[in-house]
Amino acid sequence: MLSRIFTATAAATLGLVLAAACSPAPQQAAITDTAEAVKMTLPLAKMANFKLKDITGKDYELYKQTDAKAIVITLHTKGCPIGQQLNPDFHALQAKYEAKGVKFVMINPNTHDTPEMISKEVKDFGITMPILKDATQSVTEPWGVERATETLIVEPKTWKILYQGPINDRVTFGRARAKPDNDYASTTLDAMLAGKKVTPSYHMTDGCIISYDKRGH
Repeated sequence: MLSRIFTATAAATLGLVLAAACSPAPQQAAITDTAEAVKMTLPLAKMANFKLKDITGKDYELYKQTDAKAIVITLHTKGCPIGQQLNPDFHALQAKYEAKGVKFVMINPNTHDTPEMISKEVKDFGITMPILKDATQSVTEPWGVERATETLIVEPKTWKILYQGPINDRVTFGRARAKPDNDYASTTLDAMLAGKKVTPSYHMTDGCIISYDKRGH
């Protein structure tokens, strides 16, 4: 579940917990194992550089974003109900922090989601973040990410991952509330912008499963 090169043990542990598309993980033990693996490796997590094109053909390179105060990377899949319901939350997060120097980007690794299909969803739902296409899945598959809306917050001086999970808990499987109880992304970003020491944190993400060919699902 991390944007880093995992130890073999952590990677193997994470590989055991892939769940069905847009459904909760069936075994509580698997969730616990995943969370524990993430907790063990997240403090050492460093995101490697990558180069991708967005759906308009524009180049994007992570390590060129050195002027950012923080970088927020969200996994996207077309047609994910939770992702669509969270669009207002992503808009609000971007509007609040982009002017403060935080950069936002989405990445779509689903091989069956074409740029044309993604462009239509961008128009239909008013998505304002650039969406990169990981057509070969070579960038995001090694991260161990599993679900759409899973978000990683990166500190661009060290490229360490300081948060991984949903941006908040407003929309989860079978439940949508007017307001979240926990604004995970905002809490991390506020601390980063205030110059406070941030302990890397992780929360499980609800969202549609990402289809990775290498994983056979």
